[in-house]
Amino acid sequence: MKYIGIIAALFFICTTLQAKHNSDHPLSAEDWKEVLGKVTLLEDAGLMPTLLPVIMRNRDALALTEEQLNVFRVWRKNNYTAMVNVMNGIIEKMVQFRVEALSPDVTNSHLLSFQSEIHNQQRQLLKIKLSCRELVMTTFTDEQWENFAFVVADNPKLASLVSQMNIINTGHTH
Repeated sequence: MKYIGIIAALFFICTTLQAKHNSDHPLSAEDWKEVLGKVTLLEDAGLMPTLLPVIMRNRDALALTEEQLNVFRVWRKNNYTAMVNVMNGIIEKMVQFRVEALSPDVTNSHLLSFQSEIHNQQRQLLKIKLSCRELVMTTFTDEQWENFAFVVADNPKLASLVSQMNIINTGHTH
């Protein structure tokens, strides 16, 4: 009985994360805010940072070309719904896992199996993110990477990653 409030609150959070986007149309600013919210929830659990919301929000500062914008929009149109559905599935399973982990009736083998399901969904999400990463890696110019470093300077996690990338690329350790 004491878990009902927690479960209800988590159900509300997960329900509000359901995909609302019609993939035949570009995302609105509100859609991107929703995506960013989902990304934030999963960012700590994922290996790879999500770049496209940051890139699209800062397209002017990054000096993206119309061709780049079109490539990113097509990717978004083709992958948004699948990405959000996988993200929702991961969030729901993580919540369910945490609830079940506290139940004395749930076995360790069930939890291990359940964790494998979550990892499979995280792998699906990573594959989607990698397809976006490929577009970024093949289309960004050196100047756009410099602009990107400036744009993410206020984001501690991304700024730290960019800084580490620069250290690795230049061979410096300080």
